[in-house]
Amino acid sequence: MGETIRHIAPEVLFSAIGEQLAAGRQAIFTVTGMSMWPFLCHGRDEVVIEACDPHSLKKGDILLFQTPPGTYLLHRVTALRDDFFETTGDSLCRRDGWFPRSCVRARAVKLIRRGREIRCDAPGWKFVFRVWMGLFPIRCSLLWLLRRLGRLRRFFSK
Repeated sequence: MGETIRHIAPEVLFSAIGEQLAAGRQAIFTVTGMSMWPFLCHGRDEVVIEACDPHSLKKGDILLFQTPPGTYLLHRVTALRDDFFETTGDSLCRRDGWFPRSCVRARAVKLIRRGREIRCDAPGWKFVFRVWMGLFPIRCSLLWLLRRLGRLRRFFSK
């Protein structure tokens, strides 16, 4: 039989994740939303996170953090200064803004796509992420092109 998908309210999910992290364990969840595409895709990819020291953040880290209004985001660190960090979703053409390091809940250590684990600290992936962040000034054009190529591929595979 196929897997049953169960939707869990964010407050329940993030409460359970917080309990796992507080107990020193990793947590895993399926990504929702497309703000981290093309590296993470809604409903397909999973992310493994673990608690981290907010002062150990590095540019390129993928963080789970809670914004001051209470929204949880899983985005990439694009800049650091003093007690603040800035993030951007990989498919976004604008920065999220600056947040206090106290908003950090966890850092991604692995991404799981179709059963294959991708370690976030693997040199090859770190290079790819660094290049993608460097392409931010032309990201909107690149994303448009990637989406068009995806549509063409689906059209010709029918």
